[in-house]
This record gives sequence, C-alpha cells and structure tokens, in this order.
Amino acid sequence: MADDVLPRDTIATVENSVRSILRHQEENGAIVASPDFEQYHFCWLRDGSFCAYALDVAGQYEASARYHSWVVKAVSGIASLIDDVIATHERGELLDPAFMPPARFALDGSTVIDDWPNFQIDGYGTWLWSLGQHFALTGVASVPEEFLESVTRVARYLSAFVLSPCYDVWEENGEDVHTSTLACVYGGLVAAGRLLDNTHYEVVAESIRTRLRGAAARGGYFIKSSASEEVDGSLLWLSTPFRVVELKDREFARTVALIEEQLKFEGGVRRYGADVYFGSGSWPVLTGSLGWYYVASGDLGRAIQYRDWIATHFDTEGRLGEQFGGERRDPQHYQEWVARWGPPARDLTWSHAMYVILSQAIEEAGH
Repeated sequence: MADDVLPRDTIATVENSVRSILRHQEENGAIVASPDFEQYHFCWLRDGSFCAYALDVAGQYEASARYHSWVVKAVSGIASLIDDVIATHERGELLDPAFMPPARFALDGSTVIDDWPNFQIDGYGTWLWSLGQHFALTGVASVPEEFLESVTRVARYLSAFVLSPCYDVWEENGEDVHTSTLACVYGGLVAAGRLLDNTHYEVVAESIRTRLRGAAARGGYFIKSSASEEVDGSLLWLSTPFRVVELKDREFARTVALIEEQLKFEGGVRRYGADVYFGSGSWPVLTGSLGWYYVASGDLGRAIQYRDWIATHFDTEGRLGEQFGGERRDPQHYQEWVARWGPPARDLTWSHAMYVILSQAIEEAGH
C-alpha cells in the first residue's frame, strides 16, 4: 500500500469503527441503528445491510453472517404478511401502506406497531445485495438451504412492488417513486437472480433501467423522485455500489456534479436541498458515499479528502454522529428537532460502516 493512502492514525480510527459496529450488534445478529438515540433503537434493513458489508470488507465474516441469519429469521416471522400483500397486489386490490412489511424491526426480530412509515422497499433490496456480497467474499458458491425461503420471498416481494410508490430511504414522501430506491431494488434483484439462478429477477431489474432512462432522468441528470427534480445525496448509489448506471454515464456524472455543487456543506454532503431535519447538516454516510464513488472512478485524491472529512468528526470517545453542522446552517429547524427528539444521534452505526467501507476501498485502490 502506498504510504500516503491510509495514514497510521486513520488505521486506528477504522479499527475503532469496526469495534463500534461489533459493539452495536446484538448477540442474535441484529445491528442497532444508534445506541444513544431513542428513536433509532431498532434495526433497519438498509442500515444493517451496509453495516454487514462493512464487516465483510473488514474481514469480520462471522459477525456479518450472524446479521444475515437474523434477517432470515425476521423475514420468516412476517412470511404470511409478505405473501398476503403480494397476492393482494396481484389481484389488483388496494393496499394500506401502514400494513406493509416493515422497514425496521425490533432488535429481537419482531415487528413494531407504531406510526413510523412501513412501506419502504429499499432496505429489502439492500439486504439481498449485501447478502450476495457476503457470499461472494466468503466463497459460498450456492445459497445455503436455510436462506433459500427468505431470499426467494424477498425477491418476489421486490418484483411485485418494484415500481410502486413508497417511502424513500429517509422515510419521507410515501406517494412518490424514488430514484435511489430503484437503485437499491435493482442491486437486490440482480443479486437474487444470481443467488437463485433465476433470470426472471434479472429481467425485472432491467425494467428499472428503463424507468431510470425515462422518468428518472430529466434535464441531463437523475432526479430525486417522481415528484421532485432536486438531486439527493443517495443518488450516488446508482453507480456505487448498485451499478444500475455505469461510472462514466454522462447523466450520472452530471448528477454527481450537481450533488457537489448544491449539497456540499462545510466539506461534507447533505441529504437534499429542501431538507430541514436537524437543520440539514452534512452526513458521514453520504460523504462516504461520494468518496466511494471517487475511489471507483480512480480519483483517490478526492476520495481521501472525503474520508478525512469524516475522520475529523469522530468525538473523543470514538463516536461518529449522524450529521454535523445543522445548528449553523439552519438554527431554527435544528432547535425545533432538538425540542422534539433531543440532539441528533451522536453515534450512528451506519456512519461507522461507511467510514470503514470508504477507508478499505482507498486502501485496496492504493496497492
């Protein structure tokens, strides 16, 4: 590895982040979104699946395997619900979004009855993608028997609802079709086609490409959703890691340029322009995603720049928060959210995961 790629003090921080993810993992395999923020004392499939991938790239295969086994059991626990909503959809009947398969689970794998948005399919796609990565990195040639039923059920669920309006990755705007959700589902269906040796899922995945080239790409860039022509930081995932578009795609390159032009704040990346959540600071998750894109595109200098931005935001206890700077960017909305929920999460497991993923990608590219 080149000496200037991963400094000694950064290695220690990466190791700290891996330890943090492991510390935030339950014995049963669930990974809590944040241990110090009450609203996040759950396991989201999206957050957890990125964390499992971070564990895999860090060589923590057993911990990643425990997470995936936990998901299999959680999906098994809602098997009848998934089957019922697929059947109802196929009959052309209306479904209540409040009674769809959940985006998050209690840490024991049970479902949660509350007013949090349920109908959000990006996490299911991200899980299939992450599981495919886990098997590839651990040399598993065929899907183990205990995984088959849940993998098949989730793939069927995604195939049924792939183009349906649902909540986005930020649990917002449930009446829209979201571009980054399509990317997550694409990644999951491609993985399902490979894992199950079933070309049907690859065909459905290709329908997402068609949708992206039509409704999701306007004015020479990819838009946030069917209802918004903003850009969103999560659009970075279209290329890395889900590969629904190529790195050199002209419209995607324009999208990245707009994200940097419109969403950078104090060196990091915000979610989207109209965001007001805790004042809309910069998120390590999205800053890491932008750095990951630059590793893939061969610009290690910029990738290191974004990695280093994240590194400066660890606190003295080794915690890495959800977002930074919202109290300066938009004090009014920041204080409104603090009054409602307290300060933003000081230790977000997904933030640690993206730091590990980016750092490991830089290290590998530097060889």
